[in-house]
Amino acid sequence: MKEELYKLLDEFINTGNEEELQMVKQLLEGVKRKKENLNGSYIGGVLGMERTLSEIHCDVSIPITPFTYNSFEIVHGGITATLVDSAMGTLANIVLPEGYGAVTTNLTIHYLAPGTGGTLTAKASVVHKGSKTLVMDGQVVRDDGKVIAHSTGSFFIFKKS
Repeated sequence: MKEELYKLLDEFINTGNEEELQMVKQLLEGVKRKKENLNGSYIGGVLGMERTLSEIHCDVSIPITPFTYNSFEIVHGGITATLVDSAMGTLANIVLPEGYGAVTTNLTIHYLAPGTGGTLTAKASVVHKGSKTLVMDGQVVRDDGKVIAHSTGSFFIFKKS
């Protein structure tokens, strides 16, 4: 495996353009962030997710890079959905008592504007906290303040084993 990686990295370093080299760097830095427990998942590490938490809100931000682009060079809708689901899911798990967790059962997202600029921030809040489910609200905002997506999510509460 190491030999294959050395070969692949050597090929990219010697033949890759600046954008391709930046993407390889972002991937490697993301894996390093996960390894160093700066992010809880590889996708969070690779996307460079940064969280701001309170007892009732969670904001998750990512830089916009070519890694997040679709073929139109705007942020891919799946990246936007991942970002808002991460914010809502993080908050869902924070508001629960010790020994309980929550997973997404439904995610609805309305795309309102293109993801452009320097960063995107997903802002999550609790709509309903029941004994078996949570309902969350989320917005994704560009760095110019424009809301690019509105989302709601339902989360199933379970007892951790």
